Amino acid sequence: MQISINYGLINSIEDLRLFSNVYKKGLLMKPNISRLARTLKADRKTIRKALNGFVPSKTKTRSKYLDKYRDTLVTLLNDEYREFEYYKHLFNYMVRENNITCSYSCFRRYIKNDTELNKLFKNSKPTNTFSQRFETKAGVQAQFDLKERVPIVDKMGNKIKINVATLTLGFSRLNIRKIVPDTSYEVVVSFLASAFEELGGVPKELVIDNIKCLVNTPRKRGKQATLNSKFIEFSKDYNIEILPCMPYRPQTKGKTETQNKVPSQLKNYNGTYNDLDEVHEKLRVINCEDNETISQGTNFPAVFLFKHEKDKLQKLPRKDIRKNYYLKTKEVVVSNESLISYKSNKYSVPKQYIGKIVGRIIKNNKLHIYYNNKIVTIHQISENKLNIKENHNLFYEKKLKIKEKSDDIILQEMEAIVYDND
Repeated sequence: MQISINYGLINSIEDLRLFSNVYKKGLLMKPNISRLARTLKADRKTIRKALNGFVPSKTKTRSKYLDKYRDTLVTLLNDEYREFEYYKHLFNYMVRENNITCSYSCFRRYIKNDTELNKLFKNSKPTNTFSQRFETKAGVQAQFDLKERVPIVDKMGNKIKINVATLTLGFSRLNIRKIVPDTSYEVVVSFLASAFEELGGVPKELVIDNIKCLVNTPRKRGKQATLNSKFIEFSKDYNIEILPCMPYRPQTKGKTETQNKVPSQLKNYNGTYNDLDEVHEKLRVINCEDNETISQGTNFPAVFLFKHEKDKLQKLPRKDIRKNYYLKTKEVVVSNESLISYKSNKYSVPKQYIGKIVGRIIKNNKLHIYYNNKIVTIHQISENKLNIKENHNLFYEKKLKIKEKSDDIILQEMEAIVYDND
């Protein structure tokens, strides 16, 4: 004897599965599969599987790939010195320092779905403003901007603020970034001159912000900007047209304004730096990484497009002209004790510069020391005969009790300096 299904009492797949034993024994009248599928809003294959007693395996709770890095993420986001302004910066850091292999979308979803991590993450508010994209032909335009006063903290907890100058080519989006000590005219044009040399050519146009050292009177609606007379000479020497932006219109320099987020990744390493030299190295790594990443604006890496843009740049001026814009420093040799002299007093530099020629500049009662056009350390000028930064890893074998500083005593002090095991 066969039994029939009362369709009115079947409310779920589980109800249907109860008939599986009689169905498989042939004791159940052939059911209307289409009707059951409509009633239960299920696929016909699912209905047949249920009648045959199929029970899907329960979903297992699987550990997520990023779970093993969660403690590291919590430590980073709780660090009193480090700052991560964007999810992308934290992702880049983890790829760079912890070799994670998941995608950015997976990483971002993991942070957002973790209540504690998402709460710890201090990301900036997204902007919903629309910006018109203006594409430029190869070799035509570059944009210049400064990321000012980026807070940097070294291993000793000392805090300084640096400026990062950025030059972005409009076509390829290639970026050149350097740390500059201030925003004076000499420093800015020195950066531009060295950036053009690094590119191997000069674009036809340069879009700039209304930086005081370059612009006397900002551009206003219906009125052109008035440029610094020295900067006008620079533009003539390099055969480049200067295009100042309207004040409070960052969209005009959209490419560099976007790229100015990149140097913020330097704050990811706060509390780990020995000296400015390490900040330079981190910026170099971050900049190379950025230039080799596919740009959202072009869908190509900047280094790839630059191969097509380089030949479109104008030729550099003669070297004797370019030399006029190099940063003028007083050249001195770093002694075997890793010291340089200024007004009979000694100032330390990182040990890797021993025996090398460095440049020094005095600004705002501070001694700026350069090597290959990059600043490597800054000292406050003092009356002390010996000025050694603790993070330069120079130590005394013994403390000398000195009542009066003489040249002989200074020699004794320097002889007492020993290096650490690095």
